[in-house]
Amino acid sequence: MTLNHEVVIRNVLGLNSRKLKDVIEKFKDEILPNKELKPRSLEGMMYRLNRIERDIGDWELHKINTQKIAFYLDTHFKGDSYKQHRSVLSQLCRLAMVKGWMKENPVEATLSTFQGEIIKKQRSRLNLEQYQAIYQLAEPWLQIAMDLALITLQRRSDLLQLKFTDIKDGRLYLIQSKTEKHGDAARLSIGIGKTLLEIIQRARSTGVLSPLLIHRKPIHRERKHLNAKEHWTAVTPRYLTDAFVTARDKTHLFSDIPKSSRPTFHEIRSLGGYLYEQQGWSKANVRALMGHTSEKMTEHYLQGHEERWTLVEADLKVDWKSD
Repeated sequence: MTLNHEVVIRNVLGLNSRKLKDVIEKFKDEILPNKELKPRSLEGMMYRLNRIERDIGDWELHKINTQKIAFYLDTHFKGDSYKQHRSVLSQLCRLAMVKGWMKENPVEATLSTFQGEIIKKQRSRLNLEQYQAIYQLAEPWLQIAMDLALITLQRRSDLLQLKFTDIKDGRLYLIQSKTEKHGDAARLSIGIGKTLLEIIQRARSTGVLSPLLIHRKPIHRERKHLNAKEHWTAVTPRYLTDAFVTARDKTHLFSDIPKSSRPTFHEIRSLGGYLYEQQGWSKANVRALMGHTSEKMTEHYLQGHEERWTLVEADLKVDWKSD
């Protein structure tokens, strides 16, 4: 088939008039409902789809190539955002191929990681003294979040899902979202010791009626923001991260370190794990709390429950008062 014949056929079939926003519409209607994403994952996917549609939705499919995709990704995103938007673009192009709207996937030839991060970025660790300094400048709700992260070693997303109803018979039950696919290792039953109990009591005493351990009373109650959250008192992952960064930078302890290398909220997990090991806790207990599956974990069973749980303890002794 000559090039001219191909152009004629594409015009007759309407292929040359197809735009990226047409693929996005099909993806939302046909693919997204079958993914069975959790609410937060669905929210993230919708955000990225809408962002791409807003930015480049009018791109004609037959004119999209690797060079254009690479330039768009490189100039708009970094870090995880780069990877996530690249992944969505790749899924969109695969769908376009299935529909016969594109011949190939131009995203596949782009870098899977933002080129500025090919050299691994070294992030500063957080020590206890720095933790305490940040803690002193944090709002009460953020202090509770920091303490929960330090004692339970849970990820940000899992911490923000914790509810008071997850507490039963002196234990805190949770299912780690990133480890869930690995089965029973993701189902934790954490013994509530003195330290964790004190944190929970503080969470109950905030004066804000909320089902969530980590919660806050928003200053502005705009409907579009409230509707996007599970509960009006819920804290979003982004808000938690930004609040920690604000308190961290107020300490001026990291002023000589590039912002990209300063410790984030996630580093509290590493600090907590280190402190547990320093106090003689077994690596198996620490590994189970953190949800790492690189080594085989000892399975424990909680009597009286139909489902199996990995039984772990969380009672790190910390001197909350800084000098």
